[in-house]
Amino acid sequence: MGILQDSLEVVKLAAKFANPELIERVTALNEQVLELSTKSVEFQQQVFRLERELRSANEKLKLIGDVERRGGFIYLKTEPEPCCSRCFDVDRVLVHVIETRDTKLGIHPSCPQCKTAFGAYPQGLRGRS
Repeated sequence: MGILQDSLEVVKLAAKFANPELIERVTALNEQVLELSTKSVEFQQQVFRLERELRSANEKLKLIGDVERRGGFIYLKTEPEPCCSRCFDVDRVLVHVIETRDTKLGIHPSCPQCKTAFGAYPQGLRGRS
């Protein structure tokens, strides 16, 4: 049985003995048990949240070790395509740079996520080396 069930059984036993002082003390104890149970759930939720944050931080840290910066762009060491340096620096996410057609700039590399337009062509975009 759990602690809540046990404490309810004690209240029932105290009621059988018709001892008001015992019933009062057991009822106060039950209130404390409920409060502790609520705090336990809150702590468990906080632990889960902190574990998620830690996993996310570890993933970002691993990602930092797996990339390199060349010519203003970010490259995952295992891929030739360039990624947006702004998205990586701000959000720690890798977003591949694409070519965009614009009436003012013509065809140019840009980020589909943050819309940053790049003036120079990176290595790896459209087969450029």
